[in-house]
Amino acid sequence: MKPLLFTLLGIAFIIALFSGATAINPFAMSNIEQEILLSLRLPRVLFSAVIGGMLALSGSVYQLTLKNPLADSFTTGTASSAALGAVLGIACGLPVPLVPVLALITGLCGLMMVYRLSINDGVINPVTMILAGVVVNIVASAVISFSKFYFEESLSSIVFWLMGGFFIVDWTRLIVCALLLAISFVLLQRIGLQLNLLAFDEASARTMGIDVARLRRFSFVLATLLVAVAVSHTGIIGFVGLITPHVARSLYGSDMKRNLTASTLLGALLLMLADAGARSIIPGGAELPVGIITALLGGVFFLYLLRTRRERLWHG
Repeated sequence: MKPLLFTLLGIAFIIALFSGATAINPFAMSNIEQEILLSLRLPRVLFSAVIGGMLALSGSVYQLTLKNPLADSFTTGTASSAALGAVLGIACGLPVPLVPVLALITGLCGLMMVYRLSINDGVINPVTMILAGVVVNIVASAVISFSKFYFEESLSSIVFWLMGGFFIVDWTRLIVCALLLAISFVLLQRIGLQLNLLAFDEASARTMGIDVARLRRFSFVLATLLVAVAVSHTGIIGFVGLITPHVARSLYGSDMKRNLTASTLLGALLLMLADAGARSIIPGGAELPVGIITALLGGVFFLYLLRTRRERLWHG
């Protein structure tokens, strides 16, 4: 599994690095082209890979721990809650560095609300959690719509941000997100066996001494942290956390450790290529928000899955 995925990831990295409005010949680069490559494209390509990995890893955790193939950052209300904070920050004219902080706070508040609504006697009902997430998503979307209506002077910035994209990229943001992804991945891998038992049979997990409520709570907080940080920096980039776990599960099975690795690498691969397309698809240097690309690709792919695999969508 790993050699093939890493090879594909390397190919995608090279394609993304040399894709864009400015054509660059790697064998005869001018000083300006070297500056574009190293200062602009390299951090952006790496950032897209990290964000893709974060969204895919969180989606894998949501789906396997809730045993629901539709669970991701959107259906659990996390992405919309984080987006609400960022939109309010933009509308109120907060400094750019504070917008991600506010998005992170509202994203975690959204998770806590969904968690409190879905827990009963210390046990989370996965169906109730999805329904609570949908309710939070609707409420957050309503407030965002009101913000777009009321703060007309910030409308263009809000709409463009909500489309999702890599608008502000620097090495500090990249390092922070990469560290969060690495730490989260290691922590989830360490509890991979427990997550496997939880995904297979909750009763069996309890009989083996696993604190199911604590394990699920820890997993959800970690997944939400990944989503909130990603959304706070890039806006809403849809379908990455929903589609890539399905692909990983279809190719490599439902073993949590293998699925976490495959989902993370596939998410990085998908978002790198999607961002390369967003930078290249419109001639003349205009850039398409990457969220449009992922929504289009993800929607078509998911319709294909529903049409061809219906009853096997979850079990592979």
